[in-house]
Amino acid sequence: MDKGVFPCPYLPLKPFFFKITFLFQVFFFLSVPVYSTDKDDIGERYIATKEFSYWVDTKSNTGVDSVLKEGKFKQVQDEFVNFGFLKGTLWLRLDPEKFPDPTKFPLLLIQAHNIDLVELYHKHDGDSFIVSKSGHIQPMFQREIPHRNFVFRLGHQKETILIEIKSDISLQFSIVFTNQRNLQREDYFTQWVYGLFFGSLGIIILYNLAIAFFVRDKSYFFYIGYVFFFGLGQLSLLGFWGYFFVPNSYYWKRVGIPVFFSICLFFFVLFTANFLKIKARLPRTTRLYQLLGAFSLFNVCIALFGGIAEASIGVSWLSVSICITLFGMLVWGLKKRIRSFYYISIAFFLLLLTCIVYGLLKFGILPSNSFLEEMLFPIASLADITLFAFALADRIQLLRQEKDLALAQVTSLRRERKISRDILMQSLPKTNPDVKGLQIQIYIQPMKDVGGDFYEYHSPNPYELGIVLCDVSGHGIPASLISAMGKVAFTTQKDSISSPKQVLEGMNRVLYGNCSPQYVTASYLYLNSSTNVWRFGRAGHPSAFLQRASGEIIKVHPKGKIIGVFPEIQIDEITYPVFPKDRILLLSDGVLECFDAKGNMFGDAGLIDFLKTNRELPNHLFKGKLIQELESFSNREIKDWEDDLTFIFLELV
Repeated sequence: MDKGVFPCPYLPLKPFFFKITFLFQVFFFLSVPVYSTDKDDIGERYIATKEFSYWVDTKSNTGVDSVLKEGKFKQVQDEFVNFGFLKGTLWLRLDPEKFPDPTKFPLLLIQAHNIDLVELYHKHDGDSFIVSKSGHIQPMFQREIPHRNFVFRLGHQKETILIEIKSDISLQFSIVFTNQRNLQREDYFTQWVYGLFFGSLGIIILYNLAIAFFVRDKSYFFYIGYVFFFGLGQLSLLGFWGYFFVPNSYYWKRVGIPVFFSICLFFFVLFTANFLKIKARLPRTTRLYQLLGAFSLFNVCIALFGGIAEASIGVSWLSVSICITLFGMLVWGLKKRIRSFYYISIAFFLLLLTCIVYGLLKFGILPSNSFLEEMLFPIASLADITLFAFALADRIQLLRQEKDLALAQVTSLRRERKISRDILMQSLPKTNPDVKGLQIQIYIQPMKDVGGDFYEYHSPNPYELGIVLCDVSGHGIPASLISAMGKVAFTTQKDSISSPKQVLEGMNRVLYGNCSPQYVTASYLYLNSSTNVWRFGRAGHPSAFLQRASGEIIKVHPKGKIIGVFPEIQIDEITYPVFPKDRILLLSDGVLECFDAKGNMFGDAGLIDFLKTNRELPNHLFKGKLIQELESFSNREIKDWEDDLTFIFLELV
């Protein structure tokens, strides 16, 4: 594939490619010469529709032998006639004096692609009619001349010709006298033209299919479905479906147009609704729009079960209804200046104009001709589909830019968070407290980059220790900043080291008004290894656990409100005597709020069981054992947790 045409999956289809394709199509369309309508001209064909007269047998109960007697024939007024959705049988008549020279024009061509039954009746040296059959009902190999149109041989007719036509699909046609050489020449040109058209659709489908699997965007898959079934619908409309794919199937020739175009409309609704995100933007309108898409599938069922005429009319009405609904949504989007609506709007207005013209043609409101019938949709649809492709490519480009911007912002944020984490970790005490008769294990693991847990201690002499453990609500840079303020607040309370109540209430007075909307929970422990006194207070923090040498476990839970929210708080403190081999555990909520795969929480019960099981575990092994227990329970490594994990373990010796 030419790299100059398709640079990469993210970029839009090159406008140059579609311009060249479109120009080739226009060139080949216009290169078909305008043939003479004068039957005396030595030219290759002439349009003879006006030479015929017609009569509509609304009850379809008149035999061919009675048509000339009972039929009230009228002269055809247009070179391309449009009978719309005709009820009954159409009879065409050509009198002998209007027969062309059979040596110049031996073929009669009914230029239409979707007629159920076409039969040509003529007499030759006898009273009975000779019949030549064509139409969808006639297998391709049984026709006098296999062709996507309906062709009959002439030359020996001496009396009036009658043509019987029946069709459930909208009926438009012209009648042309031509010859074999011209028929082949016209087929050559049309095959080139439509080869380019359907080839372009194929390239668009394959290219966007590759992108769809690459970017995993549903809009692309809906767009591909829309283009694919539109292509099948065009194959049916232009007669190629019946000629090449189902030459001997009467059923599939008839259902092709309503089935394929109905599915096409269904995917069009899905594509535009998903691309424009109208479910989130216009929820009420979306219901009506999606209902029209559902009716499109219902219309498919009608066609498949034999309602060809009804389904064909349904396609026309659904097209108009979908266009009107989408028009209102696009007007709203343009007023809101939403970028994704721009390309769709241009494509839509082209589609709207085409559908309106085509609908008016099909209902016989506008006079039709072969140019409009064959070329209106191919030219407009290729431009329309191209614009939709541009819209998708533009969306992918925008998403890529947004992704790059978001990635840059995330990278910058991570860098800032890493700096904040480093600052927080550097601000923590570098060594553990050195208190006689006391062994201490401290563990702190911030959530990923930055956490809100911190601790600080003060030991004025070898026997006293005051240690505070805090948890700032939230995470990230704000939490680290409040943590820094919390450390400063604790420093101001060193004179009150022996009173958890005074320390925590004093910290609250310093932090109140400086950490909104966040807050701080804290627990404070005072221990004197000389007098064997332990005091504990908490401000909205988890309980402390005292484990006696005997194995008894006491959950210590004094009352106290959180810090930083209220001007004044009341903190209760509890005092316990402690003895050698007693153990004390302070912790943050990250330990207790550990969950397993089933959603069960580790909690107080899990922690108490752990303490009982590991009562004889040496102090220096306690930290590693508890981390191992939590990782086993959650089946995840600590570093991947969503919350901070901090605990302080003390044992008297």
